[in-house]
Amino acid sequence: MDSTSPPQHLLRHNRRELITLAFGAGVLALLNFSGMLPFLLEGKAAWIVAGLVLLGGVVVLLSQQVANQAELLAEALGEPYGTLVLTLSVIVIELSLIGSTMLAGEKNPTLARDSMFSVLMIALTGITGLCMTLTSWLSKQRLGSDGYLSEEDLSGPNMAGSMVFYNLISTMSVLVLIIPNFSTDTAEGNFSLPINVVLTVVSVGVYSIFLANQMGPYRCFFMDPSDRFTQKDGDISGSAVIHRPWQATGLLLLSLAVVVLIAESMGLMIERGVNELNLPASLGGVLVAMLILMPEVLNAIRATRRGQLQRALNTLFGSVLATISLTVPAVLVIGEITGTKVILGLEPAAMVLLTLTLFLLRPHPKVLGSEGLMLLVVFLFWLVLELI
Repeated sequence: MDSTSPPQHLLRHNRRELITLAFGAGVLALLNFSGMLPFLLEGKAAWIVAGLVLLGGVVVLLSQQVANQAELLAEALGEPYGTLVLTLSVIVIELSLIGSTMLAGEKNPTLARDSMFSVLMIALTGITGLCMTLTSWLSKQRLGSDGYLSEEDLSGPNMAGSMVFYNLISTMSVLVLIIPNFSTDTAEGNFSLPINVVLTVVSVGVYSIFLANQMGPYRCFFMDPSDRFTQKDGDISGSAVIHRPWQATGLLLLSLAVVVLIAESMGLMIERGVNELNLPASLGGVLVAMLILMPEVLNAIRATRRGQLQRALNTLFGSVLATISLTVPAVLVIGEITGTKVILGLEPAAMVLLTLTLFLLRPHPKVLGSEGLMLLVVFLFWLVLELI
């Protein structure tokens, strides 16, 4: 066989990816050109729920495909470049969902805030807690002959990179989600226009400087300290990407485009469904956040199972930092152009939960099960408060 020919398992893999993409595109065409979307929006709540379930399933399939292709590119490009591909891709989905939903229905002023806070809580408590707990469990599989773990058996993140993420996330989340409640310029949880302009410039500027350093002289801070990479049988290796890099890039962009277009329809349906069923307004933000994070959740869990904790944290923390730094300026600009009211400040209980989350999230050289379990407890408590 020609050495330049792709292996058979890669061809089968690509066929599955193309079938999934074609299915998503077919659903999108049916939704927009058959009159189904207006029918669902004007129908009863049951039809809206059914439509959301259908579209949610399609988004999950396509999100898995986005995660697959981003993972292949990550293996080819190395850290931290690889996770940036996924992070920036997901931000496109997030901006599409939040932007379309802000322009729909009654223009819920807290939707963007609820979506951002939901992303923070799901990523920083739910998924990070799960990854830390899973890492601790994997460490226990390396018990010594005496039945006890030694310090060398424990896994841990790259402390330099983790501290950079922690400092930036802590600072930006407090500035964006807590300080607006104490501003004297406006009455409700937001800043005046001049301060919003400063906040926009600072958010974009800080993230730009972070990216320049992450991809430049401080790249080693965001790599796994052990520099290990284990691969399970049947996985598509990074060599497949090097063999056909344009295939992974093309499938990722096409899948992402379909997800973005479906997301616009889902934004309308989520807003309408929440209003029709008289559900808490914050539930819309939770649903949007779950859709946004789907590719990154899959990517982080896979990396953790392979012993790549730092790669998982790069994915999750990078997503949170990008959410705060890029979504907030976009939301403020949309609100100013359309005249939509935007409230950024959290409710008192949410501020306490965010503070507790940031306290528990402070990096440690070695990961123990207790940190992950406490983060999962906070996530469960937040979820109950949101849904009741």
